[in-house]
Amino acid sequence: MHFKILLTTHSTAFMTSGGGESELVQVAELLNDSDVQADIYGIRSRPLRFYDAVMHFSVHADGEAIVRETVNQGKKLFVWPNVWWLNAPDPAEISRIEAFVQRAERLLFKSATELAHFNTYITVDPGKSVVVGSGISDRFLLPADKDLLPTVCDVSDYVLCLGLIEPIKNQLELIRALNELEINGLMVGGFRDEEYYRQCVREAHRGIHFLPFIQPCSALLRSAIASALVVAEPSFDPPGRSCLEGAFVKKPLVMVDGDWQREHFDDNVWYAASTRAPDIVPALQAALSDPARDEKIERNYQRVYARHSSSTVAADLIRHLIDAGLTNY
Repeated sequence: MHFKILLTTHSTAFMTSGGGESELVQVAELLNDSDVQADIYGIRSRPLRFYDAVMHFSVHADGEAIVRETVNQGKKLFVWPNVWWLNAPDPAEISRIEAFVQRAERLLFKSATELAHFNTYITVDPGKSVVVGSGISDRFLLPADKDLLPTVCDVSDYVLCLGLIEPIKNQLELIRALNELEINGLMVGGFRDEEYYRQCVREAHRGIHFLPFIQPCSALLRSAIASALVVAEPSFDPPGRSCLEGAFVKKPLVMVDGDWQREHFDDNVWYAASTRAPDIVPALQAALSDPARDEKIERNYQRVYARHSSSTVAADLIRHLIDAGLTNY
C-alpha cells in the first residue's frame, strides 16, 4: 500500500443520500483497488496525521472545519467542488468559495463543462484545475440478475429514472410524459421536497412505481438498470452518474440537450428539446423505435467506457496526486 488518502465531505451530506455522496464511496473503492489506501472519514478512519492527503467532496460551508484542520496539519488538500448553479451565487458566497478552494492543491472536475461552469463564477488559479472522469465501477459490466428487482417491485417494461426526487431533477414532467405514452416507470430515490414527491405520486399512473434510495453498485441497482427499457433523466442540471452507468449497461438514454450532455454522449443518446413533457415524449418514443438504436447504444458504451472506467480514472487520479507532490507511491 502506498498513498494514504482520507476522503471527506461536509457534515450534512448523508442526511439525504444522493449521487454526490455515493460518488465519494465509489472513488474510495477505485483507489483502494489501485493500491492506494483510501478511507472515508468516520469512526473507522485513522487520525489525520496518518494520511498523506485529504480528498474533500463539495465546497459546502459545512466542510470548512475539515478543510481548515487539513491545512493546519500541513496535509495536501484535493477538492471535488461538485457544484452546479442554476442561478449565479451571491457575492458573499463567491468570496467564501474562492477562499475555500484557494487552500487546495488541486481542484478535480468530472468534465470540461463543469470546469467552465465553475470558472464562470469563481476565480481560481488555472494550474490547480484538472478534469478527471467519474470512475464507473466495472461491476456494471457483469451480467445482472434480472430476477432480483421483481422481488421488491412488481414492474416491467419500464422507463427508469434514478436520483433524488426533487424539482431540479424534473421527475414530474417525466411522469407526465409517461402518462401520455402509457408506459410504465420506475422512480428510484429519496426526496428532499416532500410536497414535490407527493405531487409526483399523485400524478403518476398505476404503472409508475417508486422505490427509495438503492445502494450504489448493488446487485439490486444493476438489476433495475438491466431490466429497464430506457434510462431517462430530463433534469434541469446535468444528469448524474446514473446515465453513465446506463451507458455501461448498454441502455438507451434520454435527457435534455446541453453542453455537458454533448461532451459525454455526443449524438449517441436521445435528446428532449426542453424539460417539458411535450418535448420528453418524442425523445422517449425515439429511444424505443430509432432504427439506429443498437448502433448508437454501442457507440455510447465505447465512448463512455473509454473515459469513465474505474481503471482509467484511478490512473488519472494517481497521476494528479504525484503531480501535486506526493512522492511515496
